[in-house]
Amino acid sequence: MTLRRLLDAPLLARLRERLRAALPDGGDAAGVAESSDNGLLSITLPLDADLDACWQAADFTRSHVVGWAQPANGETRLALGYAMIFGTAGPARFAALQAAFAGIAPYWRHDDSARTGHAPAAHLGFAFDEEAHDCNAEGLCELPNARLVVPAILLQARDGQCSATFSCAVRDADTAIERWQAELAAASRSRPRALPASLPRLARRRATPLAERAFLARVRAALADIAGGRLAKVVLTRSTRIDAGRNIVPAQLLAALAARHPECTIYGVGQHGRCFVGATPERLVALDAGIVRADALAGTAWRGDDHARTEPSELSPQARQPALQDDKNGREQQLVVDAVRAALAPLCASLDAPQPPEVLQVRELQHLRTGIVGRVRAGVGLFDLIARLHPTPAVGGTPGADARRWLRAHRERRAAWYTGGIGWIDRAGDGEIAVALRCACIDGAQAELFAGAGIVAGSDPQQELAETEAKFGPLLAALDTLDAAGSPGIAAGLPSRSSSPQRRTGTP
Repeated sequence: MTLRRLLDAPLLARLRERLRAALPDGGDAAGVAESSDNGLLSITLPLDADLDACWQAADFTRSHVVGWAQPANGETRLALGYAMIFGTAGPARFAALQAAFAGIAPYWRHDDSARTGHAPAAHLGFAFDEEAHDCNAEGLCELPNARLVVPAILLQARDGQCSATFSCAVRDADTAIERWQAELAAASRSRPRALPASLPRLARRRATPLAERAFLARVRAALADIAGGRLAKVVLTRSTRIDAGRNIVPAQLLAALAARHPECTIYGVGQHGRCFVGATPERLVALDAGIVRADALAGTAWRGDDHARTEPSELSPQARQPALQDDKNGREQQLVVDAVRAALAPLCASLDAPQPPEVLQVRELQHLRTGIVGRVRAGVGLFDLIARLHPTPAVGGTPGADARRWLRAHRERRAAWYTGGIGWIDRAGDGEIAVALRCACIDGAQAELFAGAGIVAGSDPQQELAETEAKFGPLLAALDTLDAAGSPGIAAGLPSRSSSPQRRTGTP
């Protein structure tokens, strides 16, 4: 199918009817009260369509095409275009996003006469560093520092029910139908040539020995400052480049990630002909009717056999051997748990962090995760929680301010929204933000993949390099599954394989 066919005659007729009913004076937007001139109108209708097919039909390189899926929960969203958009940067960026949301929420009208139970929502994303005004990967991907968007069209699937929410500024309601039709047409991709079925991985990957040596040098510098008491932990990242030889289709890559990693949050963000994609195991925060949930994720184990053919030239043979069990993993996990608890405590009436942590299996990778749950105090909103939590020690380090200064001083590069956040907030102020991990920037046949490792006392530089290699694995493997026949649906899920851990250390 193509997205342009989604708004067929029956759905179009129902949409016109609801649009007329939602506006005064027989559907004339000029009759709306002055107090809501800048208000929003959202109309939700049941959708008799396959959302998997909609994902496959979407051009994820187009600006403001955003996908989000949690296959294990049966939840999928596809956003097209925008009815409202707000961007910001700087130390007060979360306060600015909150102010922008507070400015539209009282005037955001929703027609759900069909009783789908699906609420309209805005998607948001932000970079790791509040001061990064140019979040790009040397031309492969460019995103604003922080952005809040009410999509023009939001397709949702949850609990086996699909819906389409059409949103517009009230003042633009007279031309909304034409704008929605144009957005569906523009967001539909042509059928491109896909990756060949058997493109050798090593032939695609560019050798980067200088970058690998630079990463090892940064690890040693971090260890020296940790030994000197200036830091307890810092998270270092690196990237690798892929040349696929022909265009990578983001929709197919996202579907492959969903099939291989149903326990993760799958995301894709289009911008200026490029796409930022990923499959993250980590939730930053979720708020639902006053209940807050946050993940403390630290510690990584992996199987070595699946990555043997992708190891960098600077990786020594010793780093490929299983590490001895010690308390490093537990110490690092506790650092994150303590930091998340300390961040949330002033905002919560109650807070619980159960021990011991659970083991999260993400195919070849394993992580330690503590699910922290609490009830927020009156007046606390999602943006308040984000501002307190980000960045956690899982992606930045601890003490937080010292770690961020260290990263800036050593020119640590976090492209696009990598180790930032991506998620949703609904009209009621509830929502969920995932930490943008295990990701890549896609530009035609080129891809840049990102991975990181947490450095604490006792870290070994070679082992940290090996960990980043293991974390490239999910995207490299997903790229290898793409072929001319397409890929599995976005909702498809495969059971995680059990594996014996090779070693454990820190997470992005």
